[in-house]
Amino acid sequence: MTMFLSIDQVKLSLPFIGHFNPFFGIAFLAFKEAEIPVGRARQIVFSRIAQRVLDRHYKPAQGYAGFYNPFKTSDQSNRWLAPRYGSTSLQRVTTDTFGDTLIHTKGESSWGWRNDYVQVLQAHLGGYRIPAFHLGVWLFRNGEWPLEVSPNDIILKLRSEYKLTEKEVEALFDAEPPEPGATWMSPTPISEGDLLSVIGNPPGWAPPAGAALRFLEIRDVGPAKALRYEPAERLNLITGNNSLGKTFLLECLWWALTGDWLGYAALPRREAMKSQPKIAFSLTSLTGRPQDSAAAYNWDRQAWVVSPAARRLPGLVIYARFDGSFAIWDPARSQLAEHHVGGKASGRIFLSPSAVWDGTQDDSPEGKERWVCNGLLRDWLSWQTGGELYKPHYAAFISSLTELSPSESERLRPGEPFRLALDSRSIPTLQMPYGEVPILHASAAVQRIVALAYALVWAWQEHLVSSSIIRRDPQRYLVLIVDEVEAHLHPLWQRLIVPAIMRVAAALSASIKPQIHIATHSPLVLASAETVFDESCDNLHHLKLVGGDVVLDELPFVRRGRADLWLVSEAFGLGQARSLPAERAIEEAKALQLAPDASPEKVRDVDSRLISLLAPDDDFWPRWRYFAQQKGVGR
Repeated sequence: MTMFLSIDQVKLSLPFIGHFNPFFGIAFLAFKEAEIPVGRARQIVFSRIAQRVLDRHYKPAQGYAGFYNPFKTSDQSNRWLAPRYGSTSLQRVTTDTFGDTLIHTKGESSWGWRNDYVQVLQAHLGGYRIPAFHLGVWLFRNGEWPLEVSPNDIILKLRSEYKLTEKEVEALFDAEPPEPGATWMSPTPISEGDLLSVIGNPPGWAPPAGAALRFLEIRDVGPAKALRYEPAERLNLITGNNSLGKTFLLECLWWALTGDWLGYAALPRREAMKSQPKIAFSLTSLTGRPQDSAAAYNWDRQAWVVSPAARRLPGLVIYARFDGSFAIWDPARSQLAEHHVGGKASGRIFLSPSAVWDGTQDDSPEGKERWVCNGLLRDWLSWQTGGELYKPHYAAFISSLTELSPSESERLRPGEPFRLALDSRSIPTLQMPYGEVPILHASAAVQRIVALAYALVWAWQEHLVSSSIIRRDPQRYLVLIVDEVEAHLHPLWQRLIVPAIMRVAAALSASIKPQIHIATHSPLVLASAETVFDESCDNLHHLKLVGGDVVLDELPFVRRGRADLWLVSEAFGLGQARSLPAERAIEEAKALQLAPDASPEKVRDVDSRLISLLAPDDDFWPRWRYFAQQKGVGR
């Protein structure tokens, strides 16, 4: 098991290093790492070696260009440093205040230690010694440690990493490990949000908006008495029999992220009239700071009331529903809608199956209709023929179609627009192996995949536009929800679809972090995930019925190599990867093999049914034929 230094220990350690000059925690370590010589100088670019140490240890806010100074400063209220600190202020302090320890000529890039540098540095410390453990806590706060880690291991890492000599340690450092507190280590790493809550935010800091789901807990609601969904940060596959709540779970997931029910709100179970039905959830942001909420059902209002009533902070959410509709939540659009007094606009865009193709409108505050979405047919042609203005849209669309294609020999490629009889519109086409086909005449499978590619690209491009209007950076979280991902898809396509969706979502932007939730009934879909599944950031979830209650389990993802082996796994629960009559016949045959009184007549009867139900090369035959021959059948 891996352990991490806790935020509690960082908070305790900071005061111990706060009255030392930054030279000792930055420049001194940079010189040690660069191994400048003693008694002579050699060519070293100070700003370069200092920058390495600053980037590694003093950049707690990744969205801020500067650094944080946990050491002595003239302004205790502002410990944040400019991006050029290493080549300006730090270099001046090094040459002016600590120049008596160094062999260096101003204006040159040669550095070395004087022979007596240890004694002079000791004098600069004024009788104090640097607490090695507490400095190490700050420097290595993000490192991974074994379960049996001790405070002395932190000190040893400091000595090893920066090549501290025995003489340096003895004169300059307090290397005595302290008695650790009960919470000095943690099983989870320190998040950026936790650290900033201790040291404060950088000047003008606007932390990245957006969040993904950390957990969803449902009690006495829908099909489950108690259900807890803890998704992984990247890919989540959800399996389970019909009517056990896969779609219900996805609808609740959407609501937890957006605060918006797409259809009917989830209802408490009938027997929950005297209990306290609850939907609790937690969203995690890029800073790592969770936002926990819980909703209780108000029987008088027949509605869910969330506490605390803080606004949810989801990233961009795209939900591909089982019926071919799409729901899209755009936080930038939501912010724009707040200022359209009297308007019906919101952060949610719902595209019915027909609206995906033909677009949809709503009313503006002035009572005029405005286009919310142009629809796939119009946008496809605009992107294809719009030149430089729509070049990014069309490139992303083409790339998505390519990734989502059923095979390398059947790439989904746009053709030339086509006119249908009595229709004034130009209709996009696809180049199929047998010729160009208007998209309206394409198969259900092709239409669903094209619609998915369009919805992803359109939602992202619209988000970029809305973000630009409100002068905000685009979201870095994308939550993609796909229900019945295998719908209409041939097995050849099913075994490619999960990796393809992951690639398309990640390719929308280099800075985007997708969290994907996919519900499926298909063993080939799980087989397709075998090439990309990573246990550290992906999960397999399974809904099952146990004693009349729906239970959600997290299953280990075992690579099985074949779809039929997935069929007989716990994720699908089939006894045999055969027809039901064949499965029953085999089970009867197995029971007969174990029976002490298996008569030739019974064996002959079962043998006859096996012949009618099993393939000639079924792998059950060798075992059965040997047994049957012992009973005088089939000689």
